[in-house]
Amino acid sequence: MSVQPAAPRPYSPTPLPRPQERAFSVWRPIRTLLFSVLGLILIVVLALGVLIESPPALEALSAITLKPQPGLVPWDGRDRITVVIMGLTQRTTEPARTDTLLVMDIDPAHHQVHMLSVPRDLWVNIPGYGQGKLAVAYEVGGPRLASYVLESDLGIPVDYSIALTFRNFIKIVNAMGGVTVNVPRELNDPLYPCLTGTAYCPIDIKAGVQHMNGATALEFVRERHAFVQQDLARVQDQQAFSEAVKQTLLSPAIWPRYPAILKAVENGLITNVPLNALPEIGLQVLLARGHTTHNYINIENGMVQPAWSNDGQSILLPTNSTDIPNLTHQLFSDPTIAAEAAPVEVLNGTSTTGVASSLEATLQGLGFHMVGAGNAAATDYRQTEVIVNTNATGPAAYTARRLQRLLDARLLHEPVPGQTARIVVIAGSDSPLVATAPAG
Repeated sequence: MSVQPAAPRPYSPTPLPRPQERAFSVWRPIRTLLFSVLGLILIVVLALGVLIESPPALEALSAITLKPQPGLVPWDGRDRITVVIMGLTQRTTEPARTDTLLVMDIDPAHHQVHMLSVPRDLWVNIPGYGQGKLAVAYEVGGPRLASYVLESDLGIPVDYSIALTFRNFIKIVNAMGGVTVNVPRELNDPLYPCLTGTAYCPIDIKAGVQHMNGATALEFVRERHAFVQQDLARVQDQQAFSEAVKQTLLSPAIWPRYPAILKAVENGLITNVPLNALPEIGLQVLLARGHTTHNYINIENGMVQPAWSNDGQSILLPTNSTDIPNLTHQLFSDPTIAAEAAPVEVLNGTSTTGVASSLEATLQGLGFHMVGAGNAAATDYRQTEVIVNTNATGPAAYTARRLQRLLDARLLHEPVPGQTARIVVIAGSDSPLVATAPAG
């Protein structure tokens, strides 16, 4: 689908937007709430200071409170990982779409966290769909496809994903018993869109100290159209909400609610992060205070520009071919993979053509030392495998673990007949390049 830079359009009166056309950014409050809950989990689980230096012990103790889901790829708490966190819009009759998207790179060895906000309207190539907005990738293929698009189009490795819908945001706040917020200014919007259907649900939140349930809290952090300075006002409201969440979770009065909060988090997150690893992630975020960066891909910094797709969608295109790749390389390149330099070959274990070559190109863009692509001996692999080839020699442990997480694969150590690469990846039918997962 061809696109062209946006050209000035003749002035015409702007009609009132339909509710579903209103765009809201909810990531900041969702991120704050999520990190606060991760911190809460840490407080509940962290019995001894020695656990800070012993991630496996922390994860083992965490498993008492948060049972790890079976079949997920573990994290040892020491390897560098990248987690994408998605705020989802989803009404009753609509599939979920990514409303906001934040990538968080965690480097435990140096206690550093690098974050990147990526716009949902960025025009990307979606396997099995074609070109479209980044937000559509989740709708088409769920979190696995959305993660793969970040890898293939932007060069961002994604070890794990976490998604949270508006409804689950409401449930988590309600599990806390609500929050008491000092509202900076009155919010009055007669055109606030309902969460279900296409009708309006007018809101009027008075200035001053207000106790909010989950639904009101969501209205508070979503609203921006009630003000002339929309973004500035929303940031101030989100800061007020963040402070309210922190004070609520630190209050002894909330402690009896901890089990319900943990349950709401456990049931509300759509994630492939083992739940007992969440406290370690929360710990690493806390330890990175003062060593955390947050970058943006947006119009304001010149990385993207508005445009129109051939079918009339308002989209964002990279301003040039270098700025975004340079930024993602700076933030997410993994020097340990480069130092290990383990040769990796990809084999197609499915009947879908082109899988191995496409996956090879993506992995090469992520910094892996790729040495070839071909076909496996069979085409009925259901799950992708990462095999440390015992017929070859050389360091490979770190690279194999990273590939296992990125591909959500089985990790094996065995000889691979006829292959000389130290690591052999056999793509199975679970690959996003073969079939997409349900979105939701």
